[in-house]
Amino acid sequence: MNAYSPIGLTGGIASGKSTVAQLFRDWGAYVADADEISRRALDPGTDCYDNTVAAFGRDILFADGTVDRKKVAGIVFSDQEALAILNGIIHPYVRETIRANSEKAFAEASDRLIVWDVPLLFETGYEKEVVKTVVVTARQDIRIQRIVDRDGSTRAAALRRIRSQMPDREKVRRADIVIRNNGSLEELEQRTREVFDELLETLDRRP
Repeated sequence: MNAYSPIGLTGGIASGKSTVAQLFRDWGAYVADADEISRRALDPGTDCYDNTVAAFGRDILFADGTVDRKKVAGIVFSDQEALAILNGIIHPYVRETIRANSEKAFAEASDRLIVWDVPLLFETGYEKEVVKTVVVTARQDIRIQRIVDRDGSTRAAALRRIRSQMPDREKVRRADIVIRNNGSLEELEQRTREVFDELLETLDRRP
């Protein structure tokens, strides 16, 4: 193929998406992690940092010049206009970084799978830029228990976090491939390997 063909990977909180992403990495895929890129977007030296300071002032900075993310969060989540400004700074940066890093990874090894790990894949339109979408899903009761065990959350708080996201049934409806993570880690790994091999065959990229 003469151009990289990214795969979109998504899934709700505690679905097991991060485990699937790591398995893909272990098997040789390049995985662009939108959350990780977003977390680093406000590091000093990035365009996002400069534009955010210009938009919100130097009061959002610690003494060492790094961004006080809690202060920024306090500003934007009580002001929809401010949130729109911040999103308008960060989201294009994340998208362009994913594209650039993916193109570089493809240039280095054109036979590898390129995966975009994006929690809001459908909500933000990334699905239009990928050739296949993979959603990782699990039963609600299992996801609640995982959140409680992992974060020490109450079951009510865990349920609120789940309900704040796009419902799994909608993600499943829109996805090309579904990985159901209701069993053991071994079962998840087996299903993920099946999907990984299927994707390689689809893209004519089998090593």
